Amino acid sequence: MRNQILVLETLQRVDMELSQLEKNLREYPEKIADYENEIETSRLKLENSKKTREEILKSKSRTELEIAQNEELIKQAEQKLFEIKTHKEYEALQKQIADTKRKNSELEEKLLEEMERLEETESRLSKEEEELASKESEYSDKIAGFKDKIEELKIQYQPKKEEKEKIASGLSPEILPVYERVKKRNGFVLALARNEVCTGCNMNIPPQLFNEVLTLSRLIQCPNCQKFLYCEEEPKSEAKTG
Repeated sequence: MRNQILVLETLQRVDMELSQLEKNLREYPEKIADYENEIETSRLKLENSKKTREEILKSKSRTELEIAQNEELIKQAEQKLFEIKTHKEYEALQKQIADTKRKNSELEEKLLEEMERLEETESRLSKEEEELASKESEYSDKIAGFKDKIEELKIQYQPKKEEKEKIASGLSPEILPVYERVKKRNGFVLALARNEVCTGCNMNIPPQLFNEVLTLSRLIQCPNCQKFLYCEEEPKSEAKTG
């Protein structure tokens, strides 16, 4: 049975290497997706800021045009003041001029706010452009590295899988499904038995069962964690009483 323990030990090692390969083959694409999502998020943020800048510029142009048109109206109205014949018409035109100037004053405040918003947006946009360029530069190298690793892992995977199948063929047919169940449950399938204790789960091993582990008369599983037990000592030819 020592040979079967050695096969189990080798199979467990190869299985762990295979599991690590599978884990990396799952994780590396996820990391690539994370980096790509970060780049895309930064790109969308930048696009939104550009749209905001365009909207502010359009609004600012409309405000400037409206101010200019009102200034022209004021200028024309002030010129008409000299042509007015009646006091009533004079007062009406004065009121029109005052209303237009008040409106322009409000528009000038609006224009100042738009200019401030434009300045803030330009500043934010500049930082977002730098952030996007930085991420594209940094992440593109990482993404390329992960893609190279994925290709390397794919090359390693099939031979490692074939190695596992070859090693597993050295086990008794009835042991392999047990091995797979224990691996699924515990990850590790082997546990050292020492002083009548399973070091896999730290539970006591019945004395007679421990004797069988020492003699390696058959493969023994821990009654608690089901791992295959082995000992560091040379197998005994006779079971101890106990």
